[in-house]
Amino acid sequence: MSSLTPFQPVAAGTVNIDVGATTANVLVASGNAYRQVRVMNNGTATAWINHGGSAVEAALATGLPVGPGVTEVLTLPPSDGTLYIAAIAAAATGKIYFTPGSGI
Repeated sequence: MSSLTPFQPVAAGTVNIDVGATTANVLVASGNAYRQVRVMNNGTATAWINHGGSAVEAALATGLPVGPGVTEVLTLPPSDGTLYIAAIAAAATGKIYFTPGSGI
């Protein structure tokens, strides 16, 4: 039997991106461990995200789609000790929030 731990956010760890038609990225976490990240699309359209190092970009064709009003918890690997997430949308639609933590 496995036990599942509810998502526990890092205190004061939430960062955000004003999502629009140009890719933008933000530093979400430092350290070499995999991270759970709560992603909330507070915009009015689907956004696409990608993760990686400081030069990461998101693309409409290959990113992970996150619908408007959707919240997901993802497990993501670090890249060289940091975790950046990039986001893009077809047009300016609002903010995407990223909260590092642990659990589901």
